[in-house]
Amino acid sequence: MSGHHDSNDRLLELLAAQQLGDLAPEERDELQELIQKHNIDPDQLPDQFLGELLVMLDQQSIDQDQLPSDLARRLETSGRAAIVSAAAPNSYRIPTDATPQQSSPKLWGWITTAAAVIAISASIFAVSNYNKRKQSATQYESQLAALQTKIDNNNDLLEASRLAAEQTQQELETLQLTNDAQATRLAELDRSRLELADQLAQATSSLLDARDTIAMYETPLSPEQLADNRTKLLTVPDAVQIAWQPFDLPDAPAEQQGVRGDVVWSDDLQEGYIRFVGLKPNDPNVEQYQIWVIDERGLEQKVSGGIFNASAEGEIVVPITPGIDVGRVALFAITIEEPGGTWVPDLSRRVVVAPREEDG
Repeated sequence: MSGHHDSNDRLLELLAAQQLGDLAPEERDELQELIQKHNIDPDQLPDQFLGELLVMLDQQSIDQDQLPSDLARRLETSGRAAIVSAAAPNSYRIPTDATPQQSSPKLWGWITTAAAVIAISASIFAVSNYNKRKQSATQYESQLAALQTKIDNNNDLLEASRLAAEQTQQELETLQLTNDAQATRLAELDRSRLELADQLAQATSSLLDARDTIAMYETPLSPEQLADNRTKLLTVPDAVQIAWQPFDLPDAPAEQQGVRGDVVWSDDLQEGYIRFVGLKPNDPNVEQYQIWVIDERGLEQKVSGGIFNASAEGEIVVPITPGIDVGRVALFAITIEEPGGTWVPDLSRRVVVAPREEDG
């Protein structure tokens, strides 16, 4: 197959040399042999030459950057033939075996065909190079577009990350504010507990003072001094004197019977004394006596008038010491309670009562 192509190439070279008048005698004989070998009609040589050129172009790789050297050489030879024929057509040497009248039209046709082949070949390679450049540009633009898309995606990702970071920072700040609020609340609670503890300490101190006062009454003043104070109070214009009587209920008599004595009281001075005869001594570790003052508000508003002990038989005088101011007193009573007394008596251990009579 390679020998056939070489023979065709040689035939084309000899035909081109014949048209340029550069055919040596031995080359002319070689040309005639090749024509006969390939059974070529001399009248069809220009067309067959064109066909061979087209076949050669088809067999070459038009994707190459340069025209194949052998094809370039043959096209250059044919081009020179076309140029020479255009500049000096009479300079062609007509083969000895043909007359000018027979050969000239064919030669001119061949030259025209060769020129067309050259133009076609040049156009093919120009278009090929243009297409390659266009394809490269298209690929480059596609790569740029893909790169730009990747950049845009990365920018979107960065923006999303930035927004997420800002949101996280805001949540942390909100959490910090929440923690600060909780810390403030805890501090307020601690302060409240301290205030309550202080109030409790003050209440404890007041209770100790009250116990001291109670203890003071555990050792009554001398009967003479108490009697003198009581006598002086009787001289006050609004002072009243009320006798004791048993604190009996219909189905529950008083715990002690036969207790005598009275109450001297001044509403204006909020001062009074109680006197007993026949009150049984008590054990302060087990029980104590408690005074109750009831004013016009009724039994529901009982006010403690103090706690005392009966340490000896005979007459006992004890001062009345209400914890708060009272109104017009309506009733005085004595009950037995646990040590230290109580805030609300159940009246289960009643001793005596001194109701105040209505003013006439």
